[in-house]
Amino acid sequence: MVGWRTSSIRRQHELPKHRLLVRDEKYPHIVYVEKEVTDNNETKAHADHYDPEEEMIRGLTQVPWERVDVSFQKSTQRLVAHNTIQVKSYWLNSDGADVINHMMDNFIV
Repeated sequence: MVGWRTSSIRRQHELPKHRLLVRDEKYPHIVYVEKEVTDNNETKAHADHYDPEEEMIRGLTQVPWERVDVSFQKSTQRLVAHNTIQVKSYWLNSDGADVINHMMDNFIV
């Protein structure tokens, strides 16, 4: 298991505030969607200190992409979230089906 900041590839101050999290009946495990993520000139690397996490964040924000935050916190399947989000086995990981449906409904070619 990893923390929210790490799993969503954000800096701590970039995490959505809990009051902004949404609940949607169609996609109950999708809690936040951030569209068109691009670099906003955040912290630049210091020449004397290499931070691979910061470099990864800066690299990923060079092109636009969308972050979708998912929470299985209230799910009985939360301990196997990595399998649940993939719906590896429907009878075991069915809580992730709404995440897959959200991807299919919102995928833009």
